[in-house]
Amino acid sequence: MDFMKAFDQTVREIKREVNLKVLKVPEIEQKVLDATDNEPWGPHGAALAEIAQATKKFSDCQMVMNVLWSRLGETGKDWRYVYKALSVIEYLISNGSERAVDDIIGRTFRIASLMSFEYVEPSGKDMGINVRKKAETIVGLLHNKERIQEARNKAAANRDK
Repeated sequence: MDFMKAFDQTVREIKREVNLKVLKVPEIEQKVLDATDNEPWGPHGAALAEIAQATKKFSDCQMVMNVLWSRLGETGKDWRYVYKALSVIEYLISNGSERAVDDIIGRTFRIASLMSFEYVEPSGKDMGINVRKKAETIVGLLHNKERIQEARNKAAANRDK
């Protein structure tokens, strides 16, 4: 089992290096891809903070948002891509640039459509519920500008500590 974990990690590292060096995937785009990968753990706080900071630069913001919107288009067994993209979006609402927040608000319908996301594992476990609940939480936030501002103020206060 340890061998397989090490092998998987090595393959992921090689793929990341190929993306960066051969395919010339911009570093911020790779960070978003990594944060929204198919691993069973969520994106790390440091990565989320870097992504949020990158949204303050116009070209980087476009790249970040394009990857996130692309990830939201995944279906079925790739539910983790969708769930993690929603997690990054939720973080950006509180910590990203105003431009990123405006883009997210402008695509509320896209996020709302995920409130009916379906995926049941062969074992019978409903994994789509994770996506549905996260989408519902985000849509509830997006429909209330005061809550968005409160979340941004709270995040700013916590960053300053």
